Amino acid sequence: MLTALERTSAALAAFAGGLTGPLRIGAFPTAVRTVLPPALVELGRRHPGLELMVTELDPVDVPAALHDRRLDTGLLQDYDTNPVSPDPALESVPLLDETVYLATSGGTGTPADFRDAAWIMGSPGTLCHAVAAQVCRDAGFTPRTRHHADDYTTVLALVAADQGVSLVPRLAATDPPAGVRLIPLPIRRRTRIAYRRGTADHPAIAACVAALREAADTYADR
Repeated sequence: MLTALERTSAALAAFAGGLTGPLRIGAFPTAVRTVLPPALVELGRRHPGLELMVTELDPVDVPAALHDRRLDTGLLQDYDTNPVSPDPALESVPLLDETVYLATSGGTGTPADFRDAAWIMGSPGTLCHAVAAQVCRDAGFTPRTRHHADDYTTVLALVAADQGVSLVPRLAATDPPAGVRLIPLPIRRRTRIAYRRGTADHPAIAACVAALREAADTYADR
């Protein structure tokens, strides 16, 4: 029933002419800093009647915000190491598929070679923390966590200061500080644009998806 109501709302919006009103977008910090700004500029240029509203959220918090209608669309993630089961109340389309790197201030190797190093981890409860912990478990050890940081700019600054090693996706590693070595790992991070089931044809959602995918093309692995 909820999906039918969403489809009806989308159909009515399609007949309403120009896009107006709020469009609430949830995204993780790295996307807010990279992909989102050009997408917002393009949305504002094409649809000046939209009131664009951004909320910075960890991907694990996006589904609940969509369910509660605090967001109209948001960015979800999963990793090879930490697959996420699809939410039956949501639909999504791919945005980015990225390489994950091991960031160090010296040396090379696999995560197992850094079992005795200090690690820089995301806050407990975040997807980034869960992924790093799983990668270390798969390599046969429990990481010795020295710092917790959720912003990859901070993470890379700590790595450059020889404060530990960390995992960093490509989107966050486009301009690393001097002294940081990025070792590609056989791990992929996948980002998807999610919205409530039945809203894919809503013109505001469709416009947002198009703008985000156009902006993300700059960061796609080649």
